[in-house]
Amino acid sequence: MRKKTLIILSVILATMILLVSCGNSNNGDNKESSKVAQTNADQTDVDQSIAESSDTDQAEDSGKKKVAIVLPMDHLAMNASRDGIIEELEKAFGEDGVEIIVKNANGDSSLLNSILSEVIGADVDMIMPIATGPSQIAATSTSDIPIVFSAVTDPVEAGLTKSWDEADKNVTGVSDMADIEAIIDFAIELYPDAKTFGIVYNSAEVNSIVQVELAKQILDAKGLKYKEGTITNTSELQQVAENLAESVDAFYSPTDNDVASAIPIFQQVANKYNLAIFPGASTMVEAGGTGTVGLDYYDLGLQAGRMAVRILNGESIADNPPETVKEVTKILNKDQVDALGIEIPEALKSEIEFVETQEQ
Repeated sequence: MRKKTLIILSVILATMILLVSCGNSNNGDNKESSKVAQTNADQTDVDQSIAESSDTDQAEDSGKKKVAIVLPMDHLAMNASRDGIIEELEKAFGEDGVEIIVKNANGDSSLLNSILSEVIGADVDMIMPIATGPSQIAATSTSDIPIVFSAVTDPVEAGLTKSWDEADKNVTGVSDMADIEAIIDFAIELYPDAKTFGIVYNSAEVNSIVQVELAKQILDAKGLKYKEGTITNTSELQQVAENLAESVDAFYSPTDNDVASAIPIFQQVANKYNLAIFPGASTMVEAGGTGTVGLDYYDLGLQAGRMAVRILNGESIADNPPETVKEVTKILNKDQVDALGIEIPEALKSEIEFVETQEQ
C-alpha cells in the first residue's frame, strides 16, 4: 500500500514539473511575440513619418502659385475685372495649381496698407491690385514681388511705370484709360443741342483728375462749356449733382471709383432733372448711367490675367510694358433710354449694344 502511494505521488510530481515547464515556454513565446509586435509598430511609425515628410516636400516643391488680388471696394467694374483675372489664372494653372487670395478694403482706404502688409507677409508670388490707390500702395510696399495692376487709368501719372512703353522694376499691368473724345462725341450725337456738361468726380483720385483734364481740353476744342462738381466721398454725390443739375445739359463722369460705386444715387438725381449721364465705363452704364463708349472690365481682367500668367511662367516685367484695352463698344442703358425719352438716330442703332440696369 505504501509502495502504491509513493508511485502516485511520483506521477503527480512529474505532472506538475511538466506543467511549469510548459508555462515557462509559453511566457517566452509571448515575450518574443511582444517584441515582434513592438518592432512592427515602430516601423509603422517610421513609415508614417517618412510619408508625412514626403507629402510636405511635395507640397513645397509642387510649384503651386500664390497670387493676391486687392480691391479698394465692391462695384461692378472692379468685380468684373477680378473675375476675369481669376478665370485666366485658373485656366493656366488649374484650380489646384494656384492659390488666389482676394482682399477687399470695402471702401475704407485706410485699410489698404495693412492689407498689403498682410499679403506680402503671406509670401505671395504676385500681387494684382485693382485700381490706382491699391496699386500705388502695393508699389511702395514692395520692390521684390511682381505687381500686375488693372483698372489704372494712367500708370505714368500715378507713378507706377516710367512710361507707357516701359514697365518699372517690378510693376506693370493693364490700363482702363477711356476714349474720352469718343464718349463726348457719342453724347453729342444723342444730345446735339447740349452746350454745357456737368463733370462730377473725386478730386483726390489721380485717375479721375487725368481724365477730367483731358475732357475739359476736348470740350474746349469743340466749343462746349463745362461745370465741375467735386466730391471726397460717396455721401457727397447727391448734393453735388443737385447743385449742377439746373445749369447743365448732360453729365460726364470719368472712371471714378466713388462715382462708380454710387451710380444709382447719381441716376436718381439725373432722372429728376431729365439729364443723361455719360460715364467712362460700361459697368457704370449697367449700374444706371445712360451711355458710353467703353471697354468691358471683364475683358480687362482677362487681359491682366494673361499678362500675370506670362510673368508667373518666367517672363520678365521688362518684357511686359503697360497695356490698354483696344476693343470698345457704344453702350446704352435701355431703361434709361426709355426713362429719358432719348431718340436714337437710325445711323447709330446698328452700332449700339443695349444693356439693362443691374443691381450693384
